[in-house]
Amino acid sequence: MTSGGFKITFLIVAILIFSVAIVILTITSPENLKTATGVVEENRSTLSISGIGLITVKPDQVSVRLTLETEAKTASEALSKNTELMNKVIEAVKQLGLEDRELKTTALSIYPQYFYPKDEPPILTGYMAVNTITVTTKKLEIVGLLIDTAVANGINRIDGVWFSVSNELMNSTKLTLISLAVEDAKRKAEAALEPLDMSITGVKSIEVVDVSAYGTIRYEASGMVSPATPILPGETEITVTVYVVFYIS
Repeated sequence: MTSGGFKITFLIVAILIFSVAIVILTITSPENLKTATGVVEENRSTLSISGIGLITVKPDQVSVRLTLETEAKTASEALSKNTELMNKVIEAVKQLGLEDRELKTTALSIYPQYFYPKDEPPILTGYMAVNTITVTTKKLEIVGLLIDTAVANGINRIDGVWFSVSNELMNSTKLTLISLAVEDAKRKAEAALEPLDMSITGVKSIEVVDVSAYGTIRYEASGMVSPATPILPGETEITVTVYVVFYIS
């Protein structure tokens, strides 16, 4: 074969190889290449563990539900009497240092009352007006006095006292709780892997569950008027849960 013929043959072979390469790249799309890489990634060994961070704090917020019930022959009379007394209650508790934003009307209703004689139709005897306000404040030191003052001025039903953690306190502890929860998950993972002679090589994902608070409401009543009714806030647990997926080998 002459030198010129050899060069032509070499050129033809090179063109064929280049064409085959283009066909292969066309068939193997970027999506397929990405999928193949993902499969390799998913084949890495993982361990899923949950961790909990917990802090015990004293509640910094309290809510008291106060209800006033009044009766009268007519609905308007029952409501008028109720309004007069509730205004008196509101003015009295505000004298303790409460602000308007700390008081909220949560229920107001008027309903008829009946007497049910035997074997006879019910007889309308009058109407009852029911008005409920909820006081929410961070002034925990006045809770007992608040209840006594409300009762002394007309409140005839205490529907509940509950303590809670404010958003400000919750947010201030959140970052610390997340760190504690992740450390807890890591310790659990290491404890599970040690007998298997395995170890953590990385982290695939971390999911943080919202912070939540749990506490027992403690209420003691030693009388409806002075000395101030003792109200004990107790303690509240604030927790956060994380779910961590570790890479292991």
